[in-house]
Amino acid sequence: MLIDSAAPSNRVSAFGLAWPSALRIRGSVIRLSFPPVVVMTGYGVGIAFLIRKYEHLAVNISIMTPVAVVLSLLMVFRTNSAYDRYWEGRKIWQDLKVSARNLLRNLWCGVPDKTDEDRAMRRQAFKDIVALVISIKHYLRDEDGLDYADYDGLLSPEFRMRVLARGNGTSTYGAICENGRGGHNSPEQGASGSHASLRIQQQQQQQRAEGWERPGQAPLPTLILYEIQKYLEYTHTHGVITAQLYVNVLQQVNVLSGLLGACERILSTPIPLAYHIHLHHSLYLYLLLLPWALGSMGLAKTIILQAVISFMMIGIDAISREIQNPFGYDQNDLPLDDLCEALLVDLNHALACHAHTDAKPGDDTLSCNAASCSAAAGK
Repeated sequence: MLIDSAAPSNRVSAFGLAWPSALRIRGSVIRLSFPPVVVMTGYGVGIAFLIRKYEHLAVNISIMTPVAVVLSLLMVFRTNSAYDRYWEGRKIWQDLKVSARNLLRNLWCGVPDKTDEDRAMRRQAFKDIVALVISIKHYLRDEDGLDYADYDGLLSPEFRMRVLARGNGTSTYGAICENGRGGHNSPEQGASGSHASLRIQQQQQQQRAEGWERPGQAPLPTLILYEIQKYLEYTHTHGVITAQLYVNVLQQVNVLSGLLGACERILSTPIPLAYHIHLHHSLYLYLLLLPWALGSMGLAKTIILQAVISFMMIGIDAISREIQNPFGYDQNDLPLDDLCEALLVDLNHALACHAHTDAKPGDDTLSCNAASCSAAAGK
């Protein structure tokens, strides 16, 4: 389970020894900044040799001070903007985790198991809540399809069939092969899948006949939100839950939808292009002018200072580019997989333990330890 820490370790272990983080390569921006730093340093070497031969070409270093001040302001604004996106993404995902956990707990405590059908629908609703968070993770990473291992056992076969059918037979949201299996983690289609496929084809024919069908596919998180709210409407209509609980859980579903929109806002709002271009123009113009001002200090000092200053300035820009999209797989991105794993632990508890009835022998959980699941269900 993920335990947040605001104080990262400042030491890294290697070869059985503890080294300061200043010697750490993995997770740094050295790989991103190294090529332009080498180019700027090589350029500085050439200018240093030129000024060594023609000293009158050297520029007074004092004129670089106001340029450095302006450039520093630009880079501070750029770094703050990128970190704001990173920090907002972290807050959104914490709220997403808490909201999903609250919705899961409220349904677990407030929805009774009057019939076996109600029991099965409630258990699927539990899985849909966690599948929603996982689908948001994949959606933000531009990963379409249902054939991901973390969807295993969460999405129902009928839902998979509907998603595939809405994709007009393409594999955009996961493919169900002709042999009756879909991807590496989807359940077998079986006889019920055949009936569902026929029913979906009839619905598509009716839509085309009415002339209102539009091309395209809604994002998977949106489709799962529809499934969750459909279940809530069913429980409210059939009197399974009270009106007050219905209002509360419906508000929580709307909060989840709003958090999805907040994540979309981060991805769809890039740094303004004009500012991005002007910053890079200013940065590299400064580094191109710098060796002309450092040339009067001597060859060795010019080369060393050009390399160090280039590494610092280009590294700051690389950090901004690294953290402005916090939803990927990089070392500096948010631990979305760990956050989803924490929700899977909560789901396993909800599936193994029951608030209104005792667990039945055939009930499924996501835990690999059957003994621990049986013990939890017996409590």
